[in-house]
Amino acid sequence: MKCISFILVLFVASLCLTACKHPEIDGGVQKKTFVLSDTMLKTIRIDTASLKPVQKELQLPGRILRNNKTARKTDVLIDVAKADLKNVKEGNEAEIITASLPEKVFYGKVETVYPAKDSSAGRLDILLTIPEALLKPEMKAAVIVHCNQGDDMIAIPETAVIADHSKNFVLVFKDKYNIQVREVQTYTTTGDIIYILRGLNAGENVISAHQQQIYEALSDN
Repeated sequence: MKCISFILVLFVASLCLTACKHPEIDGGVQKKTFVLSDTMLKTIRIDTASLKPVQKELQLPGRILRNNKTARKTDVLIDVAKADLKNVKEGNEAEIITASLPEKVFYGKVETVYPAKDSSAGRLDILLTIPEALLKPEMKAAVIVHCNQGDDMIAIPETAVIADHSKNFVLVFKDKYNIQVREVQTYTTTGDIIYILRGLNAGENVISAHQQQIYEALSDN
């Protein structure tokens, strides 16, 4: 009976850890390979690197001036600081957070940008994604606007990057028999997206979840 239990334990372990590391000779140099098990293949997430405009987040303090709520939309007019307002464009995604309701985020898009009439402030007209009556005039608010910087750069999920010994790495996935550790140089992070300066090409696939075990098996660090 003990023998059968031991065999079952070995069998279950082999299902979870079929991904195996073994040396391979390439030009006289031993390199590591990793064969991904079908079980592990189901747990990881694979994303494709793509060219996207580099975005930055502008955080603008302000106050609610007006909330025109109808059955179909909520049109919010907000006084904001003038700083960087010239970079805000119609159609930019925006988030509103108020001091009165700090746990709730209101999502929308910039509909109109009103240039400042003096040296201190301007106005944004924001159309909320979901009609809301909670935003009241005179509420203090912070507006986060997502703006394009104009340049396109390789973008991947932030979770795909592994920081190790002051360097950044990704796991480039071709198939379960072909996974490569690749050092990359990052540029900036916006939300859950990280932009890559060099080391990765558009169209390449990266593992962006549950990849630490694979990295440790393949890495020499």
